Amino acid sequence: MDGTRIAANAGAIAFNAAMLMLMLVPLSAPRLLVSEEEPIFPQFVPKKEVLIQPKPPKPELVKVVEKPRQQPVIKQQVQPVEAPPVVVDNPNPQPIDFAGAETVAKATPAVDLGPPIITGATLQSLKNPPPSYPPQAVREGLTGVVELEILVGIDGKPIDVSIVRSSGHRLLDQAARKVVLNRWTFQPAMSNGQPVQARGRVPIEFKLDQ
Repeated sequence: MDGTRIAANAGAIAFNAAMLMLMLVPLSAPRLLVSEEEPIFPQFVPKKEVLIQPKPPKPELVKVVEKPRQQPVIKQQVQPVEAPPVVVDNPNPQPIDFAGAETVAKATPAVDLGPPIITGATLQSLKNPPPSYPPQAVREGLTGVVELEILVGIDGKPIDVSIVRSSGHRLLDQAARKVVLNRWTFQPAMSNGQPVQARGRVPIEFKLDQ
């Protein structure tokens, strides 16, 4: 019995000692399994050249300035209208000195108007009433001498009367022209026994008595 007990105790002690030894032994690190691979070398990829195209130039802005349209100029044809002067008889007419108006008119160079015209002929007055003094001219005291050029027809009546020298006052000029053109009569000039046209000048003086 003692031998068996001793053997059992000895086995237990041996087992415990073995376990203690195992506990005291440090654990060794596990080996890492590294697979042998081929070395990897870095590869240099050449950089591609990027061509930078220049930007196209911006188109220049052309300013278009619209010119204002010119309106067509319409020329108005104005026909000259010669308004005959209105002469109001002076209620108190002043005496007018017609120096030389009743005598010989000065001859002027002939103008070819078709029918023959005698120049230098004596214009004989048959009827030459004096013009009425314009009332406005009387109020303003206007005076002067008007020289008229008269073309006398074959019937002795004035065909055309023009003012060759003004008195300086339109009222007096128009009064003289109107009375000669509308109321004066001359003896027709004669050539080879036939009446012809004649041209001459007549001065008419407007004068107010003081």
